[in-house]
Parts: sequence; C-alpha cells; structure tokens
Amino acid sequence: MKPFLGIDLTTNKKNEQMNGEEFVVAKPDLSLTQSLESFSENVEETIEKSKLPLPIRIGHWICGAVGVIVAIGILKALGGEDGVSFSEAYKNASWLFWLGSACLVAWALLKLISVRKEKNVLETEESSQAFNNLDKTCEAILSDLKVPQDSKEIDILSFFYKVKNNDIKVCEKGMQIAPYINPIFHIFADSENLYLANLEGKYAIPLSTVKVIRTIKKTIRIMEWNKDEEFNKGIYKQYKLSEDNYGCIICKRYHILEFQHNNDLWGIYIPCYELPVIEEITGLKADVL
Repeated sequence: MKPFLGIDLTTNKKNEQMNGEEFVVAKPDLSLTQSLESFSENVEETIEKSKLPLPIRIGHWICGAVGVIVAIGILKALGGEDGVSFSEAYKNASWLFWLGSACLVAWALLKLISVRKEKNVLETEESSQAFNNLDKTCEAILSDLKVPQDSKEIDILSFFYKVKNNDIKVCEKGMQIAPYINPIFHIFADSENLYLANLEGKYAIPLSTVKVIRTIKKTIRIMEWNKDEEFNKGIYKQYKLSEDNYGCIICKRYHILEFQHNNDLWGIYIPCYELPVIEEITGLKADVL
C-alpha cells in the first residue's frame, strides 16, 4: 500500500517528496501564492515582535523551573512522618526559601510583562492589518481552487516510512517530537471525485476507486491538536484522547481509507476523531480488522 501524503525513505533517506502528486488537479494562482508567502512573513514578524527577547524568555523558563523544583523539594521535606517543621526547615536552609521565592516572583513578573507586551503589539492597527491580509489571501486561494464555503476541515496523517518485507514501518526523522503530523485539509465531493484541498493545491480521487475504511487498533502520537474544541471535551471526549508532556496527542486507533489507482493500493490515513466526516463524505462504514 502507498500511504497518501507519506514520505518514502526506503531507498532515499533524504527524500522529502510526499506521495500523491499524481492526484493534484489544481494549484493556486502564482500571484496568490506569492502574496501568501509575503503576508505569512509579515504575520510571523508581528508575532515575534509580540514576544520578549529570547534571552529573557529563557530566563523566564529557568525561573519557573527552579521555583517549582525548590517548592516541591520544600514540600517533600515538610511532609511525611519524618518531615521537619517549617521553622526548622527555614533555619537549616533559609537561602533555599529565598531562592525559590525570588524565582517564582521573577517568573510571575516576567509572565505579566510578556502578556502585556503581546496584547499591546497584537492589538495595534498594523498587526490587525497583517492578520487580515493573511486571512483574505487564504480565502482567495480556496476560492481560486473552487473549494465550497461549506466544506469541512479534516486532519490527514502524514509521516516518514520505510517498506520492509512489504510492511510499512513508520519512522521519525531529525528532531521530530512525534512520528505523525496532521495537516489540515478541506474535504468535499461531487458525483465523481473525493477532493482534498489546502493552500498548496487540490487533490481529486475518483469515488469509484474508493473501496473500504480500515480500522487499525494501534496507539499513535500526533504532532498537535488543530480543533477549536479541546481534545478531551464535547464531541471529541468519546475518543479518549490524551496529551503527552510535549503537547502531542495520543490516539488509541486510526483509520485508512483505501482506494485503487493504476493497479496500486493507496491509503489515506486519518486519526480516529475524523472518522465521522470520512464516513459521511464517502458513504462507507469503517471495517474493523
């Protein structure tokens, strides 16, 4: 099977080309793409201006970490049957109390300064214009690609992999914090094709080639959460998703929408929480292996 949006490292460890280019049926106008790049840079610069300088951000993190570590150490010393009294602990290591307090106060002050600076920068007319320009360009690109305004958004899984003994082995590359990334696509269909579109282009997959939705009961880690609603609330609560220390989302299963193209079996990998959208668009029901 060829994973749609997968990146094959089997014969070329430096490969960066995603599978599926043969299904691209439209690209945005060049002028819109150039505008997107320009406005994206403006927004990135605006966001960077809203932050404290990097050395201060590092100091902020250090103050918070030291403060928490000291506080936990003191609480452990005071607790339990063998714990000492507060006055005795302070007498034995008063410097530790002062260090922890100073770090927590410094962290709180820097947090307040950071929030105020972010608010002051992002609420200016210049910043609003930068974000507005980017939003309008994104809308223009989707319109240029003829993406319906009522189309739904869906996460598609993309990953590096190697083929070994005809099995797909997902692998990580470089400084990845999770093996699966989940870019957002608009999904819709007409009488002939299933379409997936983002700001880079539109893919079309003939509905006649779509065969089945496979369910894979395997835990995976996904790069980030893209939805407005929290992963553990509302309609997403049923999927029992969790989050690790890096902010990655842990899913206990995923699905593969299989289709045939030129005698090759392809698969669109989707996280479990996107199954209802895929079933609605394709009219198929997930099959459990």
